[in-house]
Amino acid sequence: MNDIIRKKMKDVTVPSNNVIRRPVVVPETHIDITPTKDDESNRIESNPFFKKYKNDTAKDRPKGSGLRGILWSLLFALSLASGFAVLNYFASATIEVVPVTRNIMLNKNLVALNNSENGELVFHFIRLNEEKSKDVPATIEKKMQVKASGKVVIYNAYNGESQRLIKNTRLEDEKTHMVFRIDESVVVPGAKVVNGKTVPGSVKALVYADVASKEYNIGLGDFTIPGFKGDPRYSKFYAKSVADSPITGGFLGTVKVPSDEAIKSAQEELKEDLKKIAVEKARAQIPVDATFFPGSMVFRFEEVPNDPTLLDTASVSMRAIVSVFFFDTVSLTENLAFATLPDDKDNPFIISNMPSLEFRLNDDDKNIVPSDLSKIRFEIKGPAEFVGQIDTKGVQNALAGKSKKDFEEIIKKQSNIKDVNMVLRPMWKTTFPVDPTKITVKIVTK
Repeated sequence: MNDIIRKKMKDVTVPSNNVIRRPVVVPETHIDITPTKDDESNRIESNPFFKKYKNDTAKDRPKGSGLRGILWSLLFALSLASGFAVLNYFASATIEVVPVTRNIMLNKNLVALNNSENGELVFHFIRLNEEKSKDVPATIEKKMQVKASGKVVIYNAYNGESQRLIKNTRLEDEKTHMVFRIDESVVVPGAKVVNGKTVPGSVKALVYADVASKEYNIGLGDFTIPGFKGDPRYSKFYAKSVADSPITGGFLGTVKVPSDEAIKSAQEELKEDLKKIAVEKARAQIPVDATFFPGSMVFRFEEVPNDPTLLDTASVSMRAIVSVFFFDTVSLTENLAFATLPDDKDNPFIISNMPSLEFRLNDDDKNIVPSDLSKIRFEIKGPAEFVGQIDTKGVQNALAGKSKKDFEEIIKKQSNIKDVNMVLRPMWKTTFPVDPTKITVKIVTK
């Protein structure tokens, strides 16, 4: 280091006019921006949200404001709970079911008995008598023989057994001793004992005079049965005229009458009118749970004799005597279903179009007095719609209190249901009402 030759430093003079001087900067005074309490207070006061509670102290707050809020909250919760409870109390279910249907073309021969204890089909019948008149022109003179006629009630006070009287059985008027005959066979029911007294059995019958004559126009009369003379029955069988059907109309002589063609035309028109009247009367008298068909009505028409002295009025009268056969609807349907639906024989059905089916009574049975028939044979034809019957109460009871998820399995156990739709209310319910009456089952036919 000592060997290093060091040069002397020389002073260098800097010209004064070329000196660059840094401007003098005066330090700024420090400003404290930390908010003071007064500033914080002013900022809160300026916010409208906090103005209400400017002096938010326990002393300055409205009395009960906190308690009121709690009470309102409790009331709201209670309202929700009450509404939920009410909705659950009034919970309900609606079940819409579509029954199975079977469309069958019927062509069946059946037999029905007048009485059965073994489940066979039973027939019932009622009798109707209808009369109607029609005016026609009287244009020709004719010799006429008309037998007087009227209605009587025949009584059986002999014993409790029924008594059959054949057609043309004679009845003798006690006063005039004139003889009249019943127009068809009848069965007089046996007597009954009611409250210790014997009540005779009775039946109505139409009678005609034995001969054509005005002398047989006796009006009302009391009759005996000559055929029972010398028999204990003679005093116990008797007949009396019906008040609204006196014996009259007998005539023998020449009178002015309508032509045969006019009479025949009027009679045919009267027959059609009487058929319509009989059908309506039958519908009104047959029980609602029974079925009859126009073809199950047997008509017998007869001309009603008019008073020949009044024939200038040109009136033609006809009487319809109608036997109406009818059947218990359920029993008839079961017999038809058993014969045509072997796979569904255990399921109950109704035939929705039963009255439109064609019924034809065996011709041999049409000519027999219905009271004498022990059985009838008939044919039923036509397209039949069998509709399955659904036990709505059974469905209600099966679903009551059950879970919604079990619905399908429960419905499968019910017979005759083709399709089903279910609605539970309120919507959050997962079980059916325990009360079956709150479950509505509607049958929907498509």
